[in-house]
Amino acid sequence: LHLAELSLICLTLYAVTSLVVGTRLIARSWRSRGLPEFLIGCTYAVASGTGYPLSVVAPYLSGRSATLAAMIVAQVLIVLGCSAFAFFNAKVFRPNSSWSVPVAALGSLVFAGSGLGVIAAFLSAPEGALAAESARSATAVFLFALVACQTWTALEGLRHYRMMKRRLALGLADAVVTNRFLLWGISGAISVTWNGVVISALLAGANVSASPVPVLAVSLGGLASAVCLVLTFMPPVW
Repeated sequence: LHLAELSLICLTLYAVTSLVVGTRLIARSWRSRGLPEFLIGCTYAVASGTGYPLSVVAPYLSGRSATLAAMIVAQVLIVLGCSAFAFFNAKVFRPNSSWSVPVAALGSLVFAGSGLGVIAAFLSAPEGALAAESARSATAVFLFALVACQTWTALEGLRHYRMMKRRLALGLADAVVTNRFLLWGISGAISVTWNGVVISALLAGANVSASPVPVLAVSLGGLASAVCLVLTFMPPVW
């Protein structure tokens, strides 16, 4: 397989997995009326499963109007999903902390502001120059905020895994639930890694859609994240 084909396969698997897992979590939230399930379901169904693949496809659509419309919709979905992710961290891991919700709100404002910056950059780009490079700065800011959220979730997942492991040794915790925290922490660390590579490439002036290192990082990171998603939320019986 060529690198472009590998990237497409991995990102497709990640997007489909995110959409399936996210949709199931949203459906579960309707039955349980649980906010955490709804928030993380929106993260995966809206941002990873719909907005992100739409942003990848948008530049290849026929006509500037169609491309711009797809990019605007994609950015709105990505901002909504990532904001839900920030509030998921606050509500699940730090429900009684006075700082968690304000931090999540600040992250959402950064997502919204940088998302608007991406849209503005694409709208102002001249004909024939509609590419991700026109939104390089805004994209970097957005990814910095996303990596901050992913670092938060990775640290919280591993922290809770450590606490649950101690309780498990005393017979006070479930082994499967304990393992889910480990998977969640690993998933967060993987996301921090591949998005960190993309940020480094952006700051270095590379074309992140064509350069081998960021493309490979996104491809393998997306595939690993898809595996963690399935094992965390839809594990096989064995």
